[in-house]
Amino acid sequence: MTITGYMLNVEQETAAPVEIEKDLHSYYDLLGCRLIAMPTHKIGVRNGRQYTIIADDEALMKEQPKISAIDNLGNPMLCGNLLIVKVNEEGDTIGLDADDIQYIERFIQLQGTHKFPRPYPMLHQCEYAW
Repeated sequence: MTITGYMLNVEQETAAPVEIEKDLHSYYDLLGCRLIAMPTHKIGVRNGRQYTIIADDEALMKEQPKISAIDNLGNPMLCGNLLIVKVNEEGDTIGLDADDIQYIERFIQLQGTHKFPRPYPMLHQCEYAW
């Protein structure tokens, strides 16, 4: 079974919807890592929406990790490649619909950092979900 997610690839500097098989090995392959985390974050400060962000949990172990998400104040929230999806009430990963993709794309902006000054796609207003 495939689902639609939103892939933010900081290594290739791309951001776009993707169709992916709904299994862990596909997530590892897509993100290019061996360890993932699946935290829930709110995207957007006012009336933000909650999404599950499948993140490269090894990114901070790299010599120069590339920031992929920042909060409303510009603080780093996540590093490495990300796949944004949703999770239903039963805890199953589900895909995004067209409205979700349009919403997420509002928060993908080109941003440079001190170590990587050339702007690349980064998720903005990514907050902890309480």
